[in-house]
Amino acid sequence: MPFSLKTYLRVFCFLSLLLPFSSLSQNLDSLRATISADMHDTLKIQTYLELGKAFERNDLDSSLSYLDEALQISERHFSEFPQFKGFVLRAKAAAYLANGDEECFEYYLEAMAVFESLGWNEELTLTQYELAKAYDRASQFDNAIEQYEAVINRNIEDGTEVRMAASYNNTGLLYYYLRELEKASGILLDGIRYVKTTPDTVNLRAFYMNYGLVLKEQNRYELAKQYMQRALLINEAIGIKGQVALAYTNIGQLLIKQDSLDRAFESLTKGWEISKEINTSGWPTADYYRNVSTIEFYRGNYQQSHDYIEKSVANLPEGTAPQSKGDVYGSLVEKKLVLADSVFANNPAKQSQLWNEALPYAIEGWELAKQSEAGNVRYRLALGQANLYAKLKDYKKAFEFGKLALEISQDINDQAKTDAIARMSAEFETQRIEAQNNLLQETQKRQTAQLKQQRYLIAGALVVLLLIVAIMLIIQRNGLKLKKANAQVEKSLEQKELLLKEIHHRVKNNLQVVSSLLDLQSRGIEDEKALSTFMEGQNRVKAMALIHQKLYQNEDLATIDFAEYAEQLMTELASIYAGSAKVKGSVKSAQKANFDIDTAIPLGLILNELISNAYKYAFHEGDGELSISIEDLGNGKHQLTVSDSGLGLPQDFDFTKAKSLGLRLVRRLSKQLYGSAEYYYEQGSKFIITFTDTLERKSV
Repeated sequence: MPFSLKTYLRVFCFLSLLLPFSSLSQNLDSLRATISADMHDTLKIQTYLELGKAFERNDLDSSLSYLDEALQISERHFSEFPQFKGFVLRAKAAAYLANGDEECFEYYLEAMAVFESLGWNEELTLTQYELAKAYDRASQFDNAIEQYEAVINRNIEDGTEVRMAASYNNTGLLYYYLRELEKASGILLDGIRYVKTTPDTVNLRAFYMNYGLVLKEQNRYELAKQYMQRALLINEAIGIKGQVALAYTNIGQLLIKQDSLDRAFESLTKGWEISKEINTSGWPTADYYRNVSTIEFYRGNYQQSHDYIEKSVANLPEGTAPQSKGDVYGSLVEKKLVLADSVFANNPAKQSQLWNEALPYAIEGWELAKQSEAGNVRYRLALGQANLYAKLKDYKKAFEFGKLALEISQDINDQAKTDAIARMSAEFETQRIEAQNNLLQETQKRQTAQLKQQRYLIAGALVVLLLIVAIMLIIQRNGLKLKKANAQVEKSLEQKELLLKEIHHRVKNNLQVVSSLLDLQSRGIEDEKALSTFMEGQNRVKAMALIHQKLYQNEDLATIDFAEYAEQLMTELASIYAGSAKVKGSVKSAQKANFDIDTAIPLGLILNELISNAYKYAFHEGDGELSISIEDLGNGKHQLTVSDSGLGLPQDFDFTKAKSLGLRLVRRLSKQLYGSAEYYYEQGSKFIITFTDTLERKSV
């Protein structure tokens, strides 16, 4: 033979990637001829093993045929060379995995059993890592996490580093996908500390990016941006354009969260252009259009938002992960529903077309979401189907998916709340124990200092000098401890703020689901009075949900800007009542009107009733003016005035004896706020509500 067998194998494997199989037939015959009867069986195993690997991506049947030959020989010689069976089983698993066949799991487990029986821990760890990657690719995230964590633990026990950094990083990313953010944060920080002890610190770039993603979901936007920018700088320094593009994309998504839409568009576009330079797959383009769709949605350009998400769907590449594909389909369903309810609100034919276009994406998206363990994707698709089936008047399915969305929402929020409480409880307990230890140490130090002071008091000036030095050291040490204690207090406040935001977010989500369920329940009601009652109840729920939304979006979680809330509530109610499009609305506030939740909720319900009544009854001609003003009267007293240019109430109307639920609710809530409600006619209806803020009410 002109070449050694090993050289021949390498040449053949290289050619198999470049030439069609017909062109390789002579090479294959020649290679088979080298497997002679007098060749040692271990060399035959290696030959068949290399042939199996060469064909694993191009011809699964041929690959498995060669690997089965290798497996048969290895089983005959298992007592002499047991390790070969493990290598062949792992190669079969890799061949199945390359072709998307879930039989790979069984072969990885068999290979692990072989290496475990031999005590070959490094090969066992490597095989288990590959099994974790296989579960990861199949979106079986819980199974993948279990295997990755086993790899980490075995490395720690054995003092090895087999795929250690990758296991930390992948585990953190999967916890992020599952929205178990506290676990994701912990494992990624462990990984960062580990990588800093290794020579290859360039791996920090992946950890910084993924930790930034976790911080983004925790609404810690500035810190998230710092970590993402660190990852960007490392990737730019080493010239990995694909990761540079990803960093710009993630920073753009973060800027959307911060409402910096122009800067977000610039960052996203820069990332997309870099992706096009390096000819990556279609996913960066699909992701770019999805993010730009979100930007246009926040700008209120619903038609453009819809068109961009359709471009995103059109550019989804084959093999897109079920979680990502389902998320894009869910976004498309949302955009079609919003477009139908806004731009085409007065065009029933176009609305019906959009709803029917959305239906197949909603159905397929839900099937994809069920394959994923990511709760946020399943929630988006379940809620989308509930809203869509309601539009299509299939109320049974709408109600089923509405309940399912509520259950998923509660699961997501309960898990986040449980993790946060567990983390804070552990930290508080640690702080308590540390405080007790510090107190004991301080007590011991004081006793020692007193003994020394008594023993050396008469030793003269030198002893006095030493004592002064000791006192200065104690003061300095106490100062450092005070600084550390302040830092711990700040951290505790930050954690409590996060928990409070999560609570407001959960309440808002649950109120929205309740509103959707009320909407669904009302679809089958034909009695106009009952339907009106359902709509009023739904509006009250929305008014309360809007307050919780404002609270968790504010930097100050204690209060909301009530003038801003009044403007948004007026806009939302105007979109509900027909004939209010020409009514001009205005909100005036001479001073900053910030109220806490105890004042804002009853005041918001009062405002909801007065605005709704104005839109329903005041403007028979279809136009007019509706104005709202808020004044600070001093000493904790405030005045809310709602006036319109409509027909007004009948001349014999007595506000104190009004029997409608809405006006009785206005009077009762005004009394609850230690105030009063009055009605006047001044070229239209004028309601004056005086009330007392929470601080003043508590002092009474």
